[in-house]
Amino acid sequence: MPLIQNILLVLGYLILIVSSCGLFTNSIEHLGKKLNLNDSSTGSVLAAVGTALPETILPLIAILSSGESLKDGVEIGTGAILGSSFLLSTLAISLSGFSFIFFNRQKLTNSLNIQTKVFIRDYKYFIFGYSFALLSAFIQSREIKTGIGIFLISVWIFYAVRTISNSEENESESEIAPLLIAFKNKKAQNSIFLILTQTLISLILLVIFSKLFIGEIQYFSNLTNLNPLFVSLILSPIATELPEISNSIIWIKNKKDALAISNITGAMVYQASICTALGLIFTDWQLQNNAYVNIFCTLGAVLSVFLCALIFKKLPAPIAAGAIFWYIAFFFFSYFIKII
Repeated sequence: MPLIQNILLVLGYLILIVSSCGLFTNSIEHLGKKLNLNDSSTGSVLAAVGTALPETILPLIAILSSGESLKDGVEIGTGAILGSSFLLSTLAISLSGFSFIFFNRQKLTNSLNIQTKVFIRDYKYFIFGYSFALLSAFIQSREIKTGIGIFLISVWIFYAVRTISNSEENESESEIAPLLIAFKNKKAQNSIFLILTQTLISLILLVIFSKLFIGEIQYFSNLTNLNPLFVSLILSPIATELPEISNSIIWIKNKKDALAISNITGAMVYQASICTALGLIFTDWQLQNNAYVNIFCTLGAVLSVFLCALIFKKLPAPIAAGAIFWYIAFFFFSYFIKII
């Protein structure tokens, strides 16, 4: 009975998270239009930062409120940081590719309608920041790790400023759905106050429902006796990355591929810089063998997609969908090293 109740709550919170994402995507499109940003800039900065709040909060809560269970809190926080990048670069990119094929009835040879230069740029930033996440694990000095964390924060600030400053006039020709909080009042559609209010409300709902979802997922791990590290690497990021995944599927369905993909890649840059910085500053950032398996699969997915985009100058749908291979591979490797 407790397991059935737990599963029902998980599904219920999932529905609430997806609904909150719909509210958020609606407001963020209006905010991007109001600031005269193009779809790529809106996705890479505004949407990415907004939807990345849950996975920023989770590691901090796990690390700072662990009390006597400091080791467990650090382990969960570290797993959440690494797991988020893994989920975005594998499952999120893959689902975007599958969604493009499904919703648009596209041939397998077709490519997503994105700005390839922006896509490659985001992947370069991610690889740069993620390399520090890996290499810093071999550094013993906490002072040096803290300095690297501060450096990564400055890298993200540079990335955000440059992205927005290079934004051209909004290139999207598709119609934007009316602002939901304006209740079809045409005069209120362009109100910056209402746009920001809806954005804030949707973000608060995303954080609340994601936190509740995480609690149920962790309870599920206790009921099923799953390894806590497995939960932090896989199940917790599923909850925190649902906003990015849901937003991207919604945008691809509405033929806004650039907004969808840049939301994912922008969140990846945020993960590799800001979230990695949190781990470097607040923990000793000592990674175990199971974490390296996660890193290996993440880099495998990132490099395979990145190199294809670099060579073909576009992102074919099958290449994006193929990132699912590395998501499945992690479970395969995890089974053999017994971390599940």
